[in-house]
Amino acid sequence: MEQLEKLANIGIVLPKLFPFEQSKPEEMISGLLTILEDPFFTAVEVSYIADKETRELAKSYMEYSGVEILFNGGDAFRELKINLSSLDPVIRSQSIQQCFMLIDHCYEMNAKVMHIVTGKYEGEETKQQGIIAFMDSTMQLCKYAKEKASSYELCISLEIGDRHMDRRYLLGPTHEAVNVAQIIRSEYNNFGLLLDQSHLPLMGEDPNKSLWLAKDYLTHIHIGNCYMKDREASYFGDKHIPFGIKDSEVGVAELTSFIRTLDDIEFFKRPKPTRKPVITFEVGRLGSESQKLVIANIKRTFFEAWAQA
Repeated sequence: MEQLEKLANIGIVLPKLFPFEQSKPEEMISGLLTILEDPFFTAVEVSYIADKETRELAKSYMEYSGVEILFNGGDAFRELKINLSSLDPVIRSQSIQQCFMLIDHCYEMNAKVMHIVTGKYEGEETKQQGIIAFMDSTMQLCKYAKEKASSYELCISLEIGDRHMDRRYLLGPTHEAVNVAQIIRSEYNNFGLLLDQSHLPLMGEDPNKSLWLAKDYLTHIHIGNCYMKDREASYFGDKHIPFGIKDSEVGVAELTSFIRTLDDIEFFKRPKPTRKPVITFEVGRLGSESQKLVIANIKRTFFEAWAQA
């Protein structure tokens, strides 16, 4: 592989490693500064920041540091109870309006991508109705993002997740998400897909096949780990645990293969909404260990995998 700095920006999902309460925005700023002061990270995914002054402060720090900015919708959607695939018209309308607010926040902070998720999978009987509702909602978001654009156009990106194991998202299998992307992209070019390496084992998918399926729609990539062996474990499922946990699904070998496939599908060469392609680590703490220890875990795993890719 070529020199990393030539090919990609490396980021972290801030709220996963530094969760905070809206009543304590100083905790978010402290975590953000930890990342911005580390030159390894050249991108960062922030999420919903209710306080306008804190958003402005975060923006100033991110601009000063020169990082690429993305918006993590998964955490925001859970906090605000957003469901774009709801079959209840009131809930869906409210969800769309909340997403309009988040799009405004993205433009305030100069985030180039806002990723979104579907609501829950409620069974085969309502699956197709939910997907249609989600597509309609998402097209409204894409349209709004275009209308609000000035110096750049915000990209709306669907993060794919497991349907049956833990999160129970409507979308869902990669091939179904690709079908949705084809339809939405036919009308709105500011839409794409986000694949998370840690979700793919939970979805029962081969990561390399999923990357090939989604290659024409990828906005950026999440890298992380998951655990499936024991349902009774506190970190079972989509908990974004550090690398190297016994019996977990993603280690150096899996990450090496994943990076090789990213290169094979020309992920690093295809145009993206960001300055350079972005790989973001979505990794949190397993227990009470320090965030700095988790960051060291990320770096050691990544450097070894990149060297072997």
